[in-house]
Amino acid sequence: MSREGWAVSSFAAYLRPSAGDGPGLPHNVARQLETAIDVGLLSHGDRLPPESELAAELGVSTGTLRQALETLRQRGVIETRRGRGGGSFVRAVSKQAPEAVRHELREWGADSLRDLGDACATVIGGAARLAAQRAAGDDVERLRSLAQQFRAADTADERRRADSRFHIEIGVIAHSVRLTQSIVQLHDELASLFWMVGGEAEHHPVTESAHAELVAAIEAADAEAARAAAMQNVERRVQHLLDLHLDLVVRGES
Repeated sequence: MSREGWAVSSFAAYLRPSAGDGPGLPHNVARQLETAIDVGLLSHGDRLPPESELAAELGVSTGTLRQALETLRQRGVIETRRGRGGGSFVRAVSKQAPEAVRHELREWGADSLRDLGDACATVIGGAARLAAQRAAGDDVERLRSLAQQFRAADTADERRRADSRFHIEIGVIAHSVRLTQSIVQLHDELASLFWMVGGEAEHHPVTESAHAELVAAIEAADAEAARAAAMQNVERRVQHLLDLHLDLVVRGES
């Protein structure tokens, strides 16, 4: 799947707005679209599909979508341009500052962090196993290109997006929409904590090595090696976050 394919419409297949309608649905749709931006399915400058098309892809009414888009406009996440070539475009918006994320990490319980890690490792590990079995065509080259994008990233925010996009592609290669949807949601939570407070420069080369190990296992069609590499990478991150969490709690920092 090409980068343009994601930007134009396919990203919507990997979002999960609540079924039905109601007062909370526009907020849910807005959150899902913001998640698509956070994990790199949409980038700065990308134009969203026309409202009727996007609403149909998300399974919501155009009225619900318009409310969601208005919420994102108010937050500065998107901007709408009029006239020829107009539409709704993604704006570059960074996640919370590291200080805010440190406070958030301090408030997480250790059990909740472990639970997030268990879910993320299981889902990504399963997707990696399937990806090794099902990869075809230019799948591995696309994954290798995404690993290169991570290596070229300059900031924690760019690393977070590139790392999430790499892992989402594993679900795509596995040919599982449900697994990919789960990776989008789970990896956004984990990466938002890890790269904004726990995964600075010293973890960059560790992640590069983990990406390379995963690419090699998938290319070799070694399903168990791919699963193990994916799970170990997540487990290392969660252990690091647990250590940071404990340190923040002991020192009483926010």
